[in-house]
Amino acid sequence: MIGLSCSGTLDRKAFVRWVTDYDHGLHVKREADNVVFDLQYTPADYVWLQRTGGRQPIGEGKELKEISALQYYTLTINAKDNQVDFMNLDVRDDAEKQRRLYYFSYLFQNDITVEDNGKVLPCILFHFERPADLRSGGRTFVLGFENPFSNSEEAKLVITSEHLGSLPIKIKVSKKNIPSLSI
Repeated sequence: MIGLSCSGTLDRKAFVRWVTDYDHGLHVKREADNVVFDLQYTPADYVWLQRTGGRQPIGEGKELKEISALQYYTLTINAKDNQVDFMNLDVRDDAEKQRRLYYFSYLFQNDITVEDNGKVLPCILFHFERPADLRSGGRTFVLGFENPFSNSEEAKLVITSEHLGSLPIKIKVSKKNIPSLSI
């Protein structure tokens, strides 16, 4: 995926818009069978901005350094048919739905890795967000992986889950030309 690039400095609002825009490669949507995967790579400056609201200078303290030790992603999985709840997709009965909910709440983490500079990194931070509106079809997962290559230009999220098909799902994100955040 080739997108517009930016290597300058952006204010908070412009930075957030740039990071979340699909044109830059940090935010990617992919379909496989009857499922839609929406993956957002969140750079350390973006995570810092979410946590602090930009109330302190970005270079101060150890918080940004700690944030930079991991690479963060937000993965949302939806049924291609927006009228269908992802948790009910291909489910035959309540017992199967409960097993599926348990899997995505706890075990799914074990089936997610990131390939970065030829190294396979396991998911070490996993948070399943269950929406308050259960009619909402998608499910969101906040994911974290070690960040041994802080200057890598791309990474590939790999999902190997029997609940999502027999083949691995691979979603590539670009980390090129991420602008600096100006506070």
